[in-house]
Amino acid sequence: MTTSQFVNLYEVLQVGQAAGTDEIRKAITKQRRQWIKRQGSADPDRRAEAEARVRDIDRAEKVLLDASARAAFDRELADYRPPTGPAAGGNGIDWLDRARTYLDQDNPNAANYAAREAINLRGNDDAAWFVRAHSSFLMGNAGDAEYEFAEAIRLAPQNSLYHYGLGEAYAAMSKWQQALRKYEEALRLDPGNPEYRTSIAQVYLQNDMGGKALEIMESVVREHPDNPAFRYYLAIALHDELMDHLGKLGPFVAYGQMINEGGFYVLSEEQASLVAKRADTIANLKTGDPDIAALVQELREMAAEARKPTWDWVNWPKCSWPC
Repeated sequence: MTTSQFVNLYEVLQVGQAAGTDEIRKAITKQRRQWIKRQGSADPDRRAEAEARVRDIDRAEKVLLDASARAAFDRELADYRPPTGPAAGGNGIDWLDRARTYLDQDNPNAANYAAREAINLRGNDDAAWFVRAHSSFLMGNAGDAEYEFAEAIRLAPQNSLYHYGLGEAYAAMSKWQQALRKYEEALRLDPGNPEYRTSIAQVYLQNDMGGKALEIMESVVREHPDNPAFRYYLAIALHDELMDHLGKLGPFVAYGQMINEGGFYVLSEEQASLVAKRADTIANLKTGDPDIAALVQELREMAAEARKPTWDWVNWPKCSWPC
């Protein structure tokens, strides 16, 4: 896949141009988790597409979280004029092939237009519906993609990739139970597919079922130990499963204002040791991902903080009044 086309970084993260820093950070994490798993695909074209998308996400992080770089990008975006869509109705044009070419050129808008033309000519072409759905997904139009993937499935119900695509559209809309059903159907049609299994683990992670996610990812990484994409999700599962063993405080609100967001805490020396060891285990996966590095640092700081001596009333020296 080429990257010669102008890339709207807000579109990559699926946020508005007025998005604040916190929203952008959350979107970066969400999009990374959505796309890194696709780098483990056995299909070289899908793998190349995912690698290009992750590069765009990395660039969005560098540009949109830097005030001066973001201002420069906003000026570039304001001046950008997208190319006109391909002329419709041309005789002899293979619109499906053209749509695929636009996808290869990292131009989902034109791909979507061309796929629509292909459908106008051959409404029962499942491949055209899939390309239209996939381009809608790339543009952040998950609602459109939901309908379009469903049409592709109606025409070719045994194609696992179509079910997986619909699962991804559901996941983008945080419809996790619908996503799980589609991922499981894709896996039934293509047993053992590590990308589909990773997506199922991702649903479990989103629903606070770190143990089930960890079981899946340990199995996937045992089978594909050299694939950094799967090690990335194993790292997240190791972190989230650990959190299930720690104490948790809810948010503290006073007078209608958030005083503390709450979080996890260590209850014993045994837990502190577990946290430190888990940090080392995650670090040894060598994912090279900044989000994972931050998780490792967070765990190490948590263990160190828990081991600091603290004073309570039993620690104070006893003396008779006055001292």
